[in-house]
Amino acid sequence: MTTGKKIVWNCVSILTGNFLNKAISIVVLMALTVYLSPAEFGRYSFVIAYTSFFGIFTELGINTLLTRDISAGTVDAGYGFGHAILLRSALTVITAVISLASLFALGYPSDVVTLAAAASISLFLSFRGLFLRTVFDIPFQVNLKMAYPSFINLLNEIVTLGIILWLVRVKAGLLWLVLSINLANVPGFIAVLALSIRVIRPRFRIDARQWKSILAQSLPLGAASFLEGVFIITPFFILSRFSTEEALGYYSLPFRLVSSLWIIPVAVMVTLLPKMSRDAKESEVSVVHGFFKGLKLVVAAGVPLALLVVCFSVPMVNIFTHGRYAGSAPALSLMIWGSLLYFVNTVYYYSFTAAGRQRVNTSAWTVVSVVAIISSLILVPAYHQMGAAACYVISLGAGLFFNVIFAHGILRINPLAALGRFVPGGALCAIVLFFVPVQSGVRVPVGLALYAASIVIMKAVSIREWGEWLSRGGDAAVAPLKTADEKGK
Repeated sequence: MTTGKKIVWNCVSILTGNFLNKAISIVVLMALTVYLSPAEFGRYSFVIAYTSFFGIFTELGINTLLTRDISAGTVDAGYGFGHAILLRSALTVITAVISLASLFALGYPSDVVTLAAAASISLFLSFRGLFLRTVFDIPFQVNLKMAYPSFINLLNEIVTLGIILWLVRVKAGLLWLVLSINLANVPGFIAVLALSIRVIRPRFRIDARQWKSILAQSLPLGAASFLEGVFIITPFFILSRFSTEEALGYYSLPFRLVSSLWIIPVAVMVTLLPKMSRDAKESEVSVVHGFFKGLKLVVAAGVPLALLVVCFSVPMVNIFTHGRYAGSAPALSLMIWGSLLYFVNTVYYYSFTAAGRQRVNTSAWTVVSVVAIISSLILVPAYHQMGAAACYVISLGAGLFFNVIFAHGILRINPLAALGRFVPGGALCAIVLFFVPVQSGVRVPVGLALYAASIVIMKAVSIREWGEWLSRGGDAAVAPLKTADEKGK
């Protein structure tokens, strides 16, 4: 199988597996929101968000850096994988201690600290964030074999769902829910570990100089991840201090829904990263090819998703929660546009990483986090969950503006022509969904069909470009022919 076909198959495997995983996660979310009151769900969501924030310190960009370097052949695969395991294991233990100590220092109630202690198990085992478990994805990412961890993740979600449904049936407390959700990851963790060391056998040695080098290079990526975490945790933290647990619950539900879509751009760009990294060895501007392929795919998926969520936000929330979280629907309609911005920002993030420009990612997420803090302090106390939703969109918009400016100056990327080709299709789809007075069973397929036809006619996503790329095996460092979009015309 050629490299190009491996890339497509890897991307399809990740997207299919994660689509099924997210579908199960949504059922889990429905069970929790029906079982828990908005205040209880707010407390649960705060603890999960807080633990996930500290999960950033267990990764610090090490996975992305070593996937890039092993793919490019600049680091021995066995030793690189071994260094990643040792470094991330040490970081996880330190992070777990600090996360709990910080809650004590901030004066949170003992029941919140107890829940956080149960949730801290996720720092080691969970499949749902940048936790230690993800270090075992490196061999699969390098060899474009992400179908294996995706399948294990799916089985893991099924087990988790079964446990939650049983706990809801026996009316278990919140502590038992949190503890059980995390311990359900043990079989999947063991399975991924066993398979990954068969793909790349880790080799361990004490090498302080190499560890220092890895941490020094990954620091900009880690800083970017930390700042992304600041952006995520800030609305939760400000709501917990200046609003009610109900408002926290009303914000948590749409956040959990829209953030579940983040896997789409991540799956696309993680798949393209190895080839983009090899291309960048010739010239950093050659990542433009991978950038535009990734950009077109994520926008093609993101635009109709955003329109559908806005159109059906109220019935979606009512179905999910049996009408108990009606205050979440307006926030969901607003936040979905922020996730579309996140899609595009993710393409920039991996493109800068492939080009060895990690510090630009740090700067971009600095902008996002600073805007998130300032806007949250202004909007959340006055507008509660809607203020937090607005901060989510405003912050990501500021980050996208920064990325567009710097990508144009550094990598000579101008995305406006490529993005403009999606406007007619998006407009047609919106007109049908919002203004045509027919049943939704007719509006949705007609709107999506018009959107798909438009992007084909406008050549927003060119089958010919992908065909040429696959016929070359995807191995050429720089394509001999640039598209109009890649030239910035």
